[in-house]
Amino acid sequence: MKVVTILGLVSNNKEIGIPIYRYDDKLKGLFSLKKERYINMLSLLIDNFGAQDIVPIFTRLAKQIQIDVLKEEFQNECIEIFSDSNFIDNENDFYSILRIINDVTSGNEEYIIDLTHGFRHIPILATISLISQSLNNTDKIKHIFFAKEVVAREEYEIIDLKEYLELANMSYVLESFNHNYTVALASKFKNKNFRDLASQLSTISNHILSNSLKALNNDVGKILNTIDFILKNEQIETFKSSLDDIRQHIMELQEMGKEKDSIKFYRMSRILNSKGYLLNAITLLFEAIGYYCAESFECFSDDIKAHINNFKKSRKFNAYDLTHESRTFVKRMELKDRAYLTKYGDMVYDDIKNKLENIKTLDNFRHFIQNAEKLRNNLAHGNASERIEDSKLELSKLLDKYNSFCIQQNILGNKI
Repeated sequence: MKVVTILGLVSNNKEIGIPIYRYDDKLKGLFSLKKERYINMLSLLIDNFGAQDIVPIFTRLAKQIQIDVLKEEFQNECIEIFSDSNFIDNENDFYSILRIINDVTSGNEEYIIDLTHGFRHIPILATISLISQSLNNTDKIKHIFFAKEVVAREEYEIIDLKEYLELANMSYVLESFNHNYTVALASKFKNKNFRDLASQLSTISNHILSNSLKALNNDVGKILNTIDFILKNEQIETFKSSLDDIRQHIMELQEMGKEKDSIKFYRMSRILNSKGYLLNAITLLFEAIGYYCAESFECFSDDIKAHINNFKKSRKFNAYDLTHESRTFVKRMELKDRAYLTKYGDMVYDDIKNKLENIKTLDNFRHFIQNAEKLRNNLAHGNASERIEDSKLELSKLLDKYNSFCIQQNILGNKI
């Protein structure tokens, strides 16, 4: 394990004397100090972790002062720990400092980072670098040491800021999910509650982005329990607002799951369209049309309803056949391949056809179905020649037309 430390200008204050350092209660269970008094954190780290594993980042002045400190503390300059590649030539060149920090912590080793010393902006830059790197691998940074002043210049308590890095990472996870349903770091949190939440968000994300709305319904309750537990038991002020937003949205998804399929798929299509997932959105809208047609057929007569229910209970039932045939029947008024309109011969087929023929404004609805199918096929098969802005506009229009035809007008008389 490598210990990266940012050197400052702290040396031995003869008037006050050498200060006392102690680990806090959490770190005491993991580490112990050979003695309690050290001039500063560099000498403490060298004495307890070995000079061979210490990686200082330093300015010219900091190096000069710390060499004197080490000569006083150990009668040894430990010159071998000072690598030119970790030298900060210009402390105001933030990009160079970030590069040095990134390079120092880019290996495959595990790291302890000490942020106690250094000009204040350098530890801040180090924190930015650590947040960025931990998004890829939270396990690499094992601890972030900071010597907190207990008695001014006389006594210090070494605390671990790693948990705050986890808070930053969780904030990123939550905001990513809120923004576009994507989740990173699904199982890399040390905190079990955070790890469970990230994993469950990843499951929800997978369900939504694969259009698996029925599977989604099975997992929303579990994640709501996890969120409620975290809200009650964790210090999460840094991301409480984001977590509250997700909780509210998951509850909306839970309520949406209780809606009939034609409404559920339509509402989810609107949500995915708002987040930029055009293919997912048009796919769900197209399915919503199919469910709307099938649900409406059930309202045409008791015989048709019984026939559809028998099909749903049969071994050969497939939701695709139900929605595809229902939607196609409305669009063409005929079917070439029949899966669920064959069992009772032409009676049910003819009953549905007669009902549809009596709807005077059906041509407009058929035209709407054709336009939805065209956009779906173009996006699904990579045939879209329109600009993305045009596809977005067309999809928004189709969503509005669905609302008009299927909800406001209820053109087929769906009473389910």
